[in-house]
Amino acid sequence: MCTLPKQARALRTYDAVLDAAAYEFARYGYANTNLQKIADQIGLTKGALYGHFSNKEELAAVLSTHLSTAVELPLGEARAATGPAFDRLRSLMLTLGELFQGDVRARAALRLTLETAQASGVTAALLEETHSVVRRLVGEVQQEGRWDASASAKAVADLLVAAFFGVFWMGSAGDRPESGGGRVAAMWNVLAQALRRKACQ
Repeated sequence: MCTLPKQARALRTYDAVLDAAAYEFARYGYANTNLQKIADQIGLTKGALYGHFSNKEELAAVLSTHLSTAVELPLGEARAATGPAFDRLRSLMLTLGELFQGDVRARAALRLTLETAQASGVTAALLEETHSVVRRLVGEVQQEGRWDASASAKAVADLLVAAFFGVFWMGSAGDRPESGGGRVAAMWNVLAQALRRKACQ
């Protein structure tokens, strides 16, 4: 009978713990998640789980790092001053929407980020950074003549960020990862059509 090397088993268990923790955090939030529930999900003893993570704070920190890494590339690409702004904005919105629809670790980290910001009475840095990039791109899309320039760029950015980060709330926040490409693309198409510059009558 073939068995995995010890290091490979440890890595597989580490990933299983992270996925189980993400599922619990995404569904129940930080305060209502406990390590025993996470261990029970994957058939570990609590002591075995402590071999990988000693507390919820460590799990939350790893998930937050995962989210930061996942959004860094699309935000960087969206900031790049090459290519039409419409295409860069579309790519950013679809990437973020699909991330939160299909990646339970990202969804969990987003919920934790929003909970922490709300408890502190501040806006989450991730939302502020994303909103800043989106607002700038919306202005550029309006300058390109693709969207109605009479609409407030800030209001449009508010709508886009709320809609695509809000994919997190559709269905159950703790659902296992699945492809959300169709739903996300449909959302973009509806919003882009609604914002399109009206032809002269």
